[in-house]
Amino acid sequence: MLNSLEGLQYICRLVFNLHKIPIFLFDKKGNLVYEILTDFSRNPLYPSHEAIIVQLFSGTTTYRVPILKESKYLEKYFSISIYSNDQFIGTIAVGPVMNFRMTEETINGLFRDHNIIATKEEMIHYYKQIPVLNNYDFINLSMVLHYMVYQQKLELVDILKNNEIMEREEDDIEQPDIHITEQLQNNKVHTDISVERKILDCVKMGRKDELRETFHAILKQGKLGILSKTSYLRSQKNLGISIIALATRAAVEGGLFQEIAYNLSDLFIQKLEELNESKEVTKLTESALLEFAERVAHSKKYKYSKPINMCQNYIFTHLYEDITLTQLADLTSMNPNYLSVLFKKEVGISLRQYIHEVKVNEAKNLLTYTSYSSSDISSLLNFHDQSHFIKVFKKIERVTPKQFKNGYFKFREQ
Repeated sequence: MLNSLEGLQYICRLVFNLHKIPIFLFDKKGNLVYEILTDFSRNPLYPSHEAIIVQLFSGTTTYRVPILKESKYLEKYFSISIYSNDQFIGTIAVGPVMNFRMTEETINGLFRDHNIIATKEEMIHYYKQIPVLNNYDFINLSMVLHYMVYQQKLELVDILKNNEIMEREEDDIEQPDIHITEQLQNNKVHTDISVERKILDCVKMGRKDELRETFHAILKQGKLGILSKTSYLRSQKNLGISIIALATRAAVEGGLFQEIAYNLSDLFIQKLEELNESKEVTKLTESALLEFAERVAHSKKYKYSKPINMCQNYIFTHLYEDITLTQLADLTSMNPNYLSVLFKKEVGISLRQYIHEVKVNEAKNLLTYTSYSSSDISSLLNFHDQSHFIKVFKKIERVTPKQFKNGYFKFREQ
């Protein structure tokens, strides 16, 4: 392996040139001896670049595999401890990276969750410069660096397992078997799994009345899990989130478009987090289940063949793009003419008309809930031009976009 300072610095330069991710080299005493980060500015919440690294990787030098860490501000790092003849001689740390591009909304969430003393402008500037790299590529980069240092092959699963063991040791979680025994001794038994399955089956089949009855039967039993030891409200929220997540998948299995299901899930969970009373959490959880069931029931009224369902799902998830018959034919591996005839036969309207109706329905949402103009919406939804958009909108709704918007707000004011 390479153990000279010059050799390690050469490796650091190669890794930096690969992805332009900041990289730091520390000696065995934890002193920073080399870094490459060009004009990369530090996190304004820390006094230096290395401060956050020291905080994250304290006590991890005994591990010989890459150590993966995430800060509470969502930055990703990894470190590799350098050993020569079984003697620890230093550490290479790489980061920060992000798995996704931070939005202002996400940054606002961080400000709410943490006592951040920096300005929002400083944080936005900081996050904009951080390289974006998906988690798979980031872990593979750690494997490349490890091989350059040790000439030893690693498997991704080995890194994940070792990091899982390390995190378990750090968290000092209560032994699962002890917890299970204590719960049984105290007669704290969870709801029968068959009842939980019945709820999910009701969502999947779109049976609202049966779902409501089963949900209240569980509440009467009072056998709910405890998902937070410090807050009853937090425990209720965690339970609600778990139920909504399961119901989301059940709804997709029942035929609800995936994007609709996941957007509904996001909306309900966001709303749930804003609540301050446990009874309101229970009420919202029930509303979420009923909403999923109702939408599944509605979708089952219009059960089409697999190619038609594929087309409808594609159209819904690509509303803001130009959708062509050729694209849909390629998607379904069907002749365009045959697909067009099949769609008209099953749905009752042509593909073009269906696309127009779905886009107009989205335009109505934009007109109702945003300040976008007709021109903006025409461009967003990929109509040929504004006049074409107005013509299509009026043909379907019998009013122009402007008349629709004005009529909506008049209705709201009454």
